[in-house]
Amino acid sequence: MSEIEEVLPGGNVNKVVRVGDTIRRSATNNSYVNDLLLHLEKSGFCNAPRFLGKDEQGREMFTFIPGEVPGNDYPDISPYIWSDASLIEIAKLQRKFHDATRGFASEAIPKNAYPDPAINEVVCHNDAAPYNIVFKDQYPMALIDFDMASPGPRIWDIAYTLYTTVPLASFEPAPPDAATVSYSPDLHAGNRRRRIALFFENYGMEAPDNLKQWVIERLQALCATLSQGAANGEEAFVKMIEEGHLSHYEQEIKFLTLNFDDWTIYQD
Repeated sequence: MSEIEEVLPGGNVNKVVRVGDTIRRSATNNSYVNDLLLHLEKSGFCNAPRFLGKDEQGREMFTFIPGEVPGNDYPDISPYIWSDASLIEIAKLQRKFHDATRGFASEAIPKNAYPDPAINEVVCHNDAAPYNIVFKDQYPMALIDFDMASPGPRIWDIAYTLYTTVPLASFEPAPPDAATVSYSPDLHAGNRRRRIALFFENYGMEAPDNLKQWVIERLQALCATLSQGAANGEEAFVKMIEEGHLSHYEQEIKFLTLNFDDWTIYQD
């Protein structure tokens, strides 16, 4: 008797199903990511799925990580994701992941390598956001979906995580019901400064003076990835552009350009 397949939410690029204690998806031919997951397993990093090879249908198999991915409806998500406790643990989780990738090497070519290899430090997840973090008992415990992973500087990865978890977007979470409201400098700037500082403190590095530039360039790179994928005829990217993802991020870049200076942690 064949096992029941449960289609999981998310998965903009691939259909993902759960079969028992495993995750299955169509093969991506992204051996760089599979090599990375094998490296993480060998290095003792237990906060990511393990790559198990392929099933009889040729699908890639990974271990299923029990828990909740409460960010699948981002930004209308569970209120606890916006807590300081969650932000602290996400910063620590990202640092732990980055450190575990030191020394990783693969003959495979990553899809999204940072353009200046001279400043690469670690492997970046490149999509470490609430919709790719597994929580258990409201505690961030694992990263998933490593398809965009590639070498880069730590801050390149941190920039997008900050954008999605502080957040630095044009909306502001409104606890206790997790509804969102439009950003207001008078109401929200101080809290964003505080949360940026909190993240870096718990990651364990100083915030760069040019953090604004890093965050904006990270979103610009995201826009370029969407545009190039659609131009190449990749169905998932065409769909995301049709759904408004590209225009959304283009507007977010304008928002960041106008408002980021409100959040510099060097202000008194």
